[in-house]
Amino acid sequence: MPQSKITLIGMEQYLNPDHSLFEELTLPEGVDKDTLIGAIVLRCQEFELLYSNPDFMIQAVKLWGMKNYWTFDRWIKLINKQYDPLYNKDYHEEISDIHYGQFNKSGSGSTSGSDDHTRTDNLQHSEDYSRTDNLSHSDTDIHSEKAYNSSDYVGTTQDSSSGSNTGTQRNAGSGSDTGTQRMAGSFSSQDSNTESGGDSYTNTHTSHGYGNIGVTAAQTLFMKETEVAAWNMYEHMAD
Repeated sequence: MPQSKITLIGMEQYLNPDHSLFEELTLPEGVDKDTLIGAIVLRCQEFELLYSNPDFMIQAVKLWGMKNYWTFDRWIKLINKQYDPLYNKDYHEEISDIHYGQFNKSGSGSTSGSDDHTRTDNLQHSEDYSRTDNLSHSDTDIHSEKAYNSSDYVGTTQDSSSGSNTGTQRNAGSGSDTGTQRMAGSFSSQDSNTESGGDSYTNTHTSHGYGNIGVTAAQTLFMKETEVAAWNMYEHMAD
C-alpha cells in the first residue's frame, strides 16, 4: 500500500519561489553555494524529511552549515594548495645565527705648553715752531728856554727820531719713546675617557628543498594524485 511522505524536493518546491530550505545556509569563501545545493538535492531529493515543519527545517539546515563550517573551510584550503604531485620533498628551512659582542675602551691624555712673547713699542715725535716780533718806535725832543723877562718857556730847538726792531724766534725739537712689554706663562690640561658598549647582529640563512628523493617512483606518485583528483568536495558535503 503506497505511503505518502514529505521529501526534500517536495518541501523545497513548496517553499519556492519566496523561500528556500537553504536560504540561511552559510558557507566558507570559495565554496559555491548553488553547486552545493544542486549536489544535495540530487543526492537527497527523495529522502523523507526528519522535520516536517518548514521553518524548523530551515533552521536545521542553517545549524548544519554552522556545524560543518570549519570542516568545509579546511577542505577548500587544502584543495587550493599548490604543489607538484611528482615531488615527495618540498620544504623551506630558515636558520638564524645571532651574534653578541661587548667592548670596553678607556684612554687618557695630557696637554702642556708655555707662552712667552715680548712686545716692543717705538714712539717718535717732533716739534718745530717759529715766532716773529715786529717793534717800531719814534722819539721827539723839544728844547725850550724861558726869557728873563717872561715866565713862559719858548721852544727854540726840536729833535725827532724814529726806528723799528724786528726779531724772529724758532724752537725745534724731536724725541722718541721706546717701551718693551714681556708676557710669559704656561698651561697644562689632562683628560680621560672611558667607553663601553655592545653590539649584536643576526645572520639568517634560508633554503628550499624540493624534488623526488628516490624512495617512491614518479609513477606511484602519479597514481596517488589520480586518487586525490577523484575526491570530490561537493559530493562529500552532500553525503
